[in-house]
Amino acid sequence: MFPIGYIPTLYESDMIECFKEVALKSEFDENIGRILKWGKPMILFVSKDGEYQKQTEAIQKTINKINELVTDGFRIELTEDVSRSNAILFLCEKRKVEKLAPDFYNSFTDAIDIDVSGFVYVEFNWSDYDIRKAFVYINPKDPIDVQESTILEEITQSIGLPNDPESRTNTVFYRPKSEENNNIKEYSKMDSDIIRLLYHPKMKPGLNSSQCEKVIKKILQKEAKK
Repeated sequence: MFPIGYIPTLYESDMIECFKEVALKSEFDENIGRILKWGKPMILFVSKDGEYQKQTEAIQKTINKINELVTDGFRIELTEDVSRSNAILFLCEKRKVEKLAPDFYNSFTDAIDIDVSGFVYVEFNWSDYDIRKAFVYINPKDPIDVQESTILEEITQSIGLPNDPESRTNTVFYRPKSEENNNIKEYSKMDSDIIRLLYHPKMKPGLNSSQCEKVIKKILQKEAKK
């Protein structure tokens, strides 16, 4: 329950459930049931085989928005030096992905349709649930509207929000959006709140469902008093 004296709105109650659904479950892999997040900046290298101006703008826009929402010291930085990176976004032919990151390539071709619009894979430490590496693939052959929507979703998932629920039509994580030609290019209020709560100083990696719910409620109570 919420602390005595604080009455949550219907939106806040729904947002808490959405947070747990997106952050504690996974679209493809085994559900970890724990908060995963970066404990240090995500240094992103974009591997591309063309100019891709609109896609590059979408990447930068997504990074800027995430950096505006986080408050625990995390941020995403772009780099042109792959040796500095701990995350790579592939915006290129699949053959190049296979050559540069064969394990990542196999992760989204072994059990998943090769013609996916995008895919993300994160590596984390089981000891502390800190994300240490991320790989993102964007299919450059898709229509630009689809690519821009996919860029927004996959970069967001790479920071520790891995699930694509079918029941959340008002979020960037809504799974059937591509089939419904619903190309989301902006965060909803729900999306923004989930990101800022995940990267709030009080939200620690490794928290389970009941623990992260308690943290969110304390944050909301404090914000309500302002």
